[in-house]
Amino acid sequence: MATLVSSTRSETVGRAEANAPFLRTAIASFPEIAACFVEGGSEAAVDGALSLAGDNVSAQLRRRRHALALAVALADLGGEQPLEWVTATLSDFADAAMDDAIRAAMLERVPDEEPRGLAVLALGKLGSRELNYSSDVDLVMLFDPATLPRRPGDEPGEAAVRYGRRFIELMQQRTHDGYVARVDMRLRPSPEVTPIVLPAGAAISYYESSALPWERAAFIRARAAAGDLELGRSFLQEIRPFIWRRALDFGAIQQIRDISLRIRDHYAQGQAFG
Repeated sequence: MATLVSSTRSETVGRAEANAPFLRTAIASFPEIAACFVEGGSEAAVDGALSLAGDNVSAQLRRRRHALALAVALADLGGEQPLEWVTATLSDFADAAMDDAIRAAMLERVPDEEPRGLAVLALGKLGSRELNYSSDVDLVMLFDPATLPRRPGDEPGEAAVRYGRRFIELMQQRTHDGYVARVDMRLRPSPEVTPIVLPAGAAISYYESSALPWERAAFIRARAAAGDLELGRSFLQEIRPFIWRRALDFGAIQQIRDISLRIRDHYAQGQAFG
């Protein structure tokens, strides 16, 4: 029986190598992960991918991401794991990678401090743990001025933005090892004028008083995903009445209808020939 299973997995690797250029490259780069899949199955291959090392945080995250995509794709193509396992595994890696990137970004500037006071909220597919192989990660980043570690002379807001920029660089900059994930920060309030990392208190005030209906909808799938999870969860709890209103008036119902119609029209246009 074990020989039969191994043979079936070998066929999966062969089909992937013959028909998928990305997986062919991944198999050549990480033959040990393909071998691990054949001999031990999908969970063993994922464990092997997540244990890969690198010369630094950037290289390590990119190598793990590339190898994990291979391990998950083989399990997916071979029918060994369901879709829910695929999306959850990719989402869990994204959470862990973002947490490592946040810690690295902060420790580069304040190596003697414990990283805290900076939270990453995941929205969209990552927020609901439904990430696929090529998804962007939709994020909102918050900081607490009272607890954020920073260098002497740094203002909390300036320090938070420096950490945020370095975090994004660690996640999406392309190197010879590839990238970890494309980061989309456009779901934060007024992204054209606001900094990439927002003070938690100011964000709460905005969502309670000035936010638009689509922003309420965007937070339905939000969760604290990396960094200071306590800060992120506390923020989401504070704005919960904004996301889930106790009552709906006719204006709110019409707003929901308008959003639904815009989504429908957007996808209808995207599927039209020409």
